[in-house]
Amino acid sequence: MNTPPSREAQMTGTPGLIGLVLVRFIVPLWVIAGATAKLVEQSPKLLPEHLRGLLESANVDLYLALSCFIAIEFAAVAVMILIPRLARGTAIFMLGVFCLVLLYEIFNGNVTNCGCLGSFSPPPWLMLSIDLTLLVLVVALPVRAIRFAADRTATAMATFVAVALGVFVFMRIGSASTGVEIVLPPTDMLQPSDATSQTDESATIQLPGYYSLDTTDWPGQKAHDIDLLSWIPNLPEFIDTGEQYIILYSRTCEHCHDLLIEHFSFDPPAPTLLVSIPEFKSGFAEDGQLESPCLDCTVAELPIGVDWLMTPPVVIALKDGVVQCAQEAEDSMMPACLPWHGF
Repeated sequence: MNTPPSREAQMTGTPGLIGLVLVRFIVPLWVIAGATAKLVEQSPKLLPEHLRGLLESANVDLYLALSCFIAIEFAAVAVMILIPRLARGTAIFMLGVFCLVLLYEIFNGNVTNCGCLGSFSPPPWLMLSIDLTLLVLVVALPVRAIRFAADRTATAMATFVAVALGVFVFMRIGSASTGVEIVLPPTDMLQPSDATSQTDESATIQLPGYYSLDTTDWPGQKAHDIDLLSWIPNLPEFIDTGEQYIILYSRTCEHCHDLLIEHFSFDPPAPTLLVSIPEFKSGFAEDGQLESPCLDCTVAELPIGVDWLMTPPVVIALKDGVVQCAQEAEDSMMPACLPWHGF
């Protein structure tokens, strides 16, 4: 009668070898790939969308959160590689957290990009499939015991590597967290002609390292009183008179292009200002730009040097310089904020 192999035999056989390769090589390589991609790009945009919303609601600085997450991932890699007795538990913990975050994103409607591997991450469902497969294998397979060094030495080495990488991460992300100074034109170019606070002096202001869009309280406010709109260089005077649109869009955004073709490609019912959003903190994307179909639109650009955290197109309807409605991720087929079109 054949008896199943003992746990010791499994650990020293093929299953144990596969488990060892998983927790000491494949999973650390997977984790470090994501951490490195985020460290290279240094953008809060890489934080999962709905997790980012939770952090912002708790008033957590997104650059600080990004630094902490990357540092934890590097520390986990150091533990998995250098401390054998903790490798499996650490792998299970990290993969389990990844799966929970991805499930949260998917259940809340994020099916496009989780930022897990930088700007070119696959969709969350595919990342979840990979993470869940690795998690099941790590839980199911035994791990062959191979000691790299004495426990005390291994712990000291892992601590040193984790601390060194953590310091590097915080310094690198910290250097990217500063915004940019811009010079606004004289306020008589930004205010209605009857304003009482006009001045001929330009103003230099410091923009934040990132700006996260929230249009909830915009309706009823004057456009010049909203920070984001006041930061648009050379904001034209015509927005203070009559019915107007301001559209913030990305030149590489297909949804933006669809909206412009559908509603602004020929004789829009109200003067329209198209404001380009830089795709990167360092500037605009050179590849994949789509030609604007709105030939009658006035054009402008948001300043470079800020991480603009918003989902274009963002449509703002104005009347006599006062916001009537503002909609992020406007739908071209069922628009929510095109009142001058009759919607």
